[in-house]
Amino acid sequence: AAYGARDAALVRRHAPNIAYEAGTLTLPVDWRQCRSHRCSDASADRRLDVHRSARGRLPATAFTHVVRRGGRTYLQYWFYFPDSTTTWGGAAALWGPGYPGFHPDDWEGYMVRIDPSTRVLARATAHHGYKYCKGSGPGCDNHWGPTTGWTRISRGSHAGHIPMTATAFPASLRPTREGVDVDERTTTARELRLVPLEPIDPRSYRSLERGGPVPPWGKEVYRDPASWSTG
Repeated sequence: AAYGARDAALVRRHAPNIAYEAGTLTLPVDWRQCRSHRCSDASADRRLDVHRSARGRLPATAFTHVVRRGGRTYLQYWFYFPDSTTTWGGAAALWGPGYPGFHPDDWEGYMVRIDPSTRVLARATAHHGYKYCKGSGPGCDNHWGPTTGWTRISRGSHAGHIPMTATAFPASLRPTREGVDVDERTTTARELRLVPLEPIDPRSYRSLERGGPVPPWGKEVYRDPASWSTG
């Protein structure tokens, strides 16, 4: 209804499979239904693929946005998490209360670019920029790369990247069409609930904390899908 049959099929066709870093319990959910871990966390059994939260039985959800610019079609998939905690090096546990790497509300995204040549590229949001592969430097940071149908969500911060296989970074770095590790759970694209953002009134959203993260429709990239800004 929001996009018409052609664009709706395009949005569904390119929806990502999600791989979660080991230890990730929280699923992306609909903020209108859930804004806490109580209703967004899935089972702790890491052997299970996950499509719904354990208590609330809410479906893993991506909010979508379609933009056409300069002959290209951009498909944006936005994930809402109740909070973000940077877990690198055990910083959160060492810091204790008042940890600055924590904030309520977390918006991350996976984006697809379809060129006039029909070439399809992807990137994921990560901290204050965009990622293709997990490493740093050319080809990974602020880079579009060939789509694989997968995105990976990091534990705690929910930063994203496109899953890769590599034996010697970066020379043999190659996209993979499956989850990174058998111990990492996934949400398959077929089971991912898609909700168009276009019909939703932005005024229906209120940050849990004053000055909290900017929601998708407030970001530069929402208006200019080629932007490298995450603000």
